Amino acid sequence: MPLSFKKSKDRRSIDVDGAVKKLKSLYREYSEQYGTKLFSLRGFEDRYRSALINKLNINTFLLAEIEVFEELKKKVKKPDTTGQTGTSYSEIADRIIEKNLEKIRKYRCIDFHPDAEEETKYLLGAVTDFYYEVWDKVTDLLRTLGLKANLDLRIKLENDFSYFVVPIRGSYSRAVDDYIIFLSRKNPKDNEKATVNFMKNGGILLNNCLRMVNDGLNTIQNLQESEGELIELKRYKLKLVRVIEDFRLSDIRGY
Repeated sequence: MPLSFKKSKDRRSIDVDGAVKKLKSLYREYSEQYGTKLFSLRGFEDRYRSALINKLNINTFLLAEIEVFEELKKKVKKPDTTGQTGTSYSEIADRIIEKNLEKIRKYRCIDFHPDAEEETKYLLGAVTDFYYEVWDKVTDLLRTLGLKANLDLRIKLENDFSYFVVPIRGSYSRAVDDYIIFLSRKNPKDNEKATVNFMKNGGILLNNCLRMVNDGLNTIQNLQESEGELIELKRYKLKLVRVIEDFRLSDIRGY
């Protein structure tokens, strides 16, 4: 049975109910053929329940589950000729996690707390560098072109950048201080929720930046005398899209 999931118009969005039902069906089918060590329906159900309890982004969670299942399926469809034993779910998941981490390690790491998740440290570095190195150029360009329609959004984004990256006292921003408060409680569930919230705030901020850049591009494309500005703004957009995709934040919606 092919692994097929109904996609919405967003290439990174899926039909949640359909995906869950499909994954359950496939875990049952493959566990009968290859055993529950690799294809454990109970394991999937426990992870899904935990994701719901912890209010994770279910779309992102299921996309990761589908990717893991595809890896497991390749494992059994292509027998191991190295003499090694079967790979466990956790080993495949770890490999996928490591592959995702490789994408973000090209960004600056701001090690603000030893208990913070590695992904949050790199996201903070990426958003901070984008703010100080790119964002002023974007807003200056839009102001030069006289684009006033997104003035309210620009003001909102400045406030959000101030919350996420600009230090208020000591070395870190309010977003980092809020995260550290949760980490200081030494409660794994609090840590996980705080991590998800930190990543979500960063994703909302970046996707709203992308929205403003796209609005600017749509306007500039109608101004024949602004070809140079169009090329420049497209270059800034590519940098922004790369950060969003590397941190797998494309599914997070803004305001």
